[in-house]
Amino acid sequence: MDPNKENNKKWEKVRIFNNYDDANELRCVMLDNDDTGLLKIKVHRCGPAGSQFKVKKHFPKPTNRKTK
Repeated sequence: MDPNKENNKKWEKVRIFNNYDDANELRCVMLDNDDTGLLKIKVHRCGPAGSQFKVKKHFPKPTNRKTK
């Protein structure tokens, strides 16, 4: 991972579901509860033959920008 690139994100596993509808419902609830607008959530296939759905989240670290 190159620390100079913006796409170096650490995604945290939230939960695994057996169908997409349940995973998408959790994703929508999490996005609705996010007040900052910075939370990123995605749903990926996983498990044997892609039969399950994993919800992952990423919340960026606060950056300390120096001002002159």
